[in-house]
Amino acid sequence: MAGGRAGRSPRPPSRPHGAAAARAACGPRPLFLLFLLLLLLLLLARLWRRGTAPLEPAGRAVLITGCDSGFGHLLALRLHRLGFTVFAGCLCPGGEGAKRLQREAGAGTGRLRVLRLDVTRARDVLAAKELVLSHLPERGRIVFMSSIIAYFALGNGIYSMTKAAIEKFCDALRLEMKKFGVRVCIIQPGNYARSTKIQPPVSAEEIWNELSEEEKAVYNKEYVQERANFFNSILSEGSTNGNEVVDAMVDALTSPAPKARYMVAKLKEKALVFVCALFPTVVMDSVLSYALSKVKLA
Repeated sequence: MAGGRAGRSPRPPSRPHGAAAARAACGPRPLFLLFLLLLLLLLLARLWRRGTAPLEPAGRAVLITGCDSGFGHLLALRLHRLGFTVFAGCLCPGGEGAKRLQREAGAGTGRLRVLRLDVTRARDVLAAKELVLSHLPERGRIVFMSSIIAYFALGNGIYSMTKAAIEKFCDALRLEMKKFGVRVCIIQPGNYARSTKIQPPVSAEEIWNELSEEEKAVYNKEYVQERANFFNSILSEGSTNGNEVVDAMVDALTSPAPKARYMVAKLKEKALVFVCALFPTVVMDSVLSYALSKVKLA
């Protein structure tokens, strides 16, 4: 009997039945096809955007904040040269930045008007609102300046916080304004510190002298020096070509189908955003903790 059983041919492997068989037959193919479909739609959308003519600047007006320097200054000049009427909001209308803007505008300065605009002062904001209502169309576009720092913090928590707040405010505003035909776009630059000169190099000695005795008991001088060196190295690596960001802002204002977000950054900066968005928080925390400080605190 034992020999008879041993001589039997083995049974063929059982096949899945019912729903299990259907799942096995499908496998990952539907997800792959969906991915290909999304890529095709993105390609078609990009080709359509390239094939459509941008909006004509003649007869259009733009209000820009922060035109004393940086991206606001560059954008005001670019839009003025394209033929827009530009209302350039400056913190100091009589300052060097505003005067330089008017000099650089050269011919056609009648289309460039400098106005005092401190966004923290209600009086300035109300005056700018009246100007907008009297010169700009009811349906237009709103472009906000954010940053890739909205996704992660490199030891600059307050700045990251403000940019993260802008991102979510714009997300809500974009959906609300869509009902009224108003487009809302976000510009997300990477490191352009050398172009905008937004922050001068920091001095570890000055930072240390400004700390209270309680803070000095927590943070040693070596730690402050290391953080200052790290921050200054980031500033020194910034791109000098601010026109890359201005190109994105112009597209957001003139394209017939502007994107909701324009990320203008180096490949390694985009990779950091990718890691932050898709990987567990512990991965990003490990990367940033290693990069930020190797000095031990007592």
